[in-house]
Amino acid sequence: MLTQDQTLVSSRASQTLPGAAGSTVFAQITGTVGNSVERRVAATANTTPEVIKIAHEVKGVGYKQRCRSVVKSSRTYNNTDPSTTGGVIPSFNWTLTLDRPLQSGGAVTTQHIKDGLGQLMDVLLISGQLDKFLNQEA
Repeated sequence: MLTQDQTLVSSRASQTLPGAAGSTVFAQITGTVGNSVERRVAATANTTPEVIKIAHEVKGVGYKQRCRSVVKSSRTYNNTDPSTTGGVIPSFNWTLTLDRPLQSGGAVTTQHIKDGLGQLMDVLLISGQLDKFLNQEA
């Protein structure tokens, strides 16, 4: 269950990616509706507006019951001169979806999910792999 007093901290200081800028706290901007919450970092002179939405949905019955959890991050670059971008305000989004059974008889554990996510992040962060992904290469 999501609660209204949660906060998220993005520890960019520990990343070796471009734009690493230290910790960012995302404050909740909307109340929980069902199992969904939205958090935002307000834009200032030194930051870009960032939004993270976390939602959960359960479908099915019995052993066919599955939970779909989604994390979506959005970033908008309002400080960009629109004359250099054809009048478009640049932005990008990324989404992570986890679809898992609620009852698997122990076949799918939290550790399996953590290991799988870790492997995915390792693949993307290996030298050159993220660049290939961004260049639309397989």
